[in-house]
Amino acid sequence: MSLNQILAISESVGINDQRFVGQVVSRNQRISTSEILTVVPFAFEMKPMNYLLYSENRGLLNSLRIPDKALAQYLNFGTTGWVNYIEYQGEMTSGQISTSQWQTSSANKNLVLGNLPNNTDMPSNKYVVRAGDFCQVGLYSYIATADVLRGSGSTVTIPVHRNLIVTLASPVNAVIGQYGTTVSMGGTTYTGITFQVVLREYPTYALVPIANDSFIQWSGNFKAFESVV
Repeated sequence: MSLNQILAISESVGINDQRFVGQVVSRNQRISTSEILTVVPFAFEMKPMNYLLYSENRGLLNSLRIPDKALAQYLNFGTTGWVNYIEYQGEMTSGQISTSQWQTSSANKNLVLGNLPNNTDMPSNKYVVRAGDFCQVGLYSYIATADVLRGSGSTVTIPVHRNLIVTLASPVNAVIGQYGTTVSMGGTTYTGITFQVVLREYPTYALVPIANDSFIQWSGNFKAFESVV
């Protein structure tokens, strides 16, 4: 949970979820673009506060040393004060989300959600997701690109911002926004959207003396990159 503690005390969090697009402007000022198809990984840059007491945070420093820049860590926004980033905007209850499942027919940029609440519990004109909602399928998260109504069918199709990374062999329990339980991630399950990341930049720290203790002062920001295996 070490990197989650850094996220929790960050003054700001930078996020990059853009596709890999190149641009060229010709001599006559015409612009052309080209895209290299990738997994469109999420990248996070966390600026931690500089006023952690060393005496109270030696355990945090140790827990950061263990994974360092080599091992995967897990960012769970719902438990760190940053729930607004992944907060669910649709109209299902947390219990309804937990019993819904992603279907094996999910493919490309379309996620198929089944085991939906019936139309008595959720009328057809209610929203399953709104554009911008985060949907986690297994280890990886996707952003809905359109509003999706419940309708009257047994499933709904949710268009998302990137291709499905791992084909489903069997249905997987849904995680949407801050609701639902993830699959095991590093031996632990989490509630709500959780990103598997590796640190690309891991700042050093200095100790700033105060009476009978020291503040931890970081040399820069933590930069985490989604680990897609």
